Amino acid sequence: MTKTIKLQFIFIFLCITHSYAQEYFEGVVNYTISYESLNQNIPKSLFETQIGTKMTAYIKEDRYAMVFDGKGELGWSKTIVRLDEGYTYTEYEKNDTIIKEKFGNIKDTLIDFKRNKNDKKNILNESCQSISLNYKSDDSEAYFSETYGTYYFNPKYKLNSKLYKNYTDGFWNLYVEESEAISLRNEIELRPLLRAVQEANSISKEELSNTFFEPNKEKIIILKDK
Repeated sequence: MTKTIKLQFIFIFLCITHSYAQEYFEGVVNYTISYESLNQNIPKSLFETQIGTKMTAYIKEDRYAMVFDGKGELGWSKTIVRLDEGYTYTEYEKNDTIIKEKFGNIKDTLIDFKRNKNDKKNILNESCQSISLNYKSDDSEAYFSETYGTYYFNPKYKLNSKLYKNYTDGFWNLYVEESEAISLRNEIELRPLLRAVQEANSISKEELSNTFFEPNKEKIIILKDK
């Protein structure tokens, strides 16, 4: 084999490898959040203050993070989901500890899961399909007893469903297995507490540093047993 042919094979290999690496979405999605209270004693302004009216999702193939702009007593919150490790890290701005939890240990009961053939919405000027996912909590101490969600997605923003196989919290593995895509609009009802709609208002593909998905080294990490 001549040097020229060898170089051609190397070039083709590099192109294929690069193309594969870019198969799944990597970048940032910004969402706006609106609320409706299901409890007459709790104003929706409380959710707006404590949780936030904006969320930013940072997404790589094997990990992602969500930052909520809460302005309450704990400030903003950041949750890191490490699919490669099997753990989540939850940090609040005004708390000096970070909670580390093994995901996949929550035991809820699935009520309904389906792909909606006729329910579509235009989000970011693109047609999005939807999936409904409903379940009830088996934890007597949970803040809400039932969750009803409809999630809208566009297949072009791909996720690697194999990496979500063990992420069974909220049955999110089922959603990703069926859609293989980022959810761009989440219509969520947490009974008997609230309804919330999270909708993407911008999305950008960009390379993200792994350091963003590392927990804050200036805070104490506490491993929580479920």
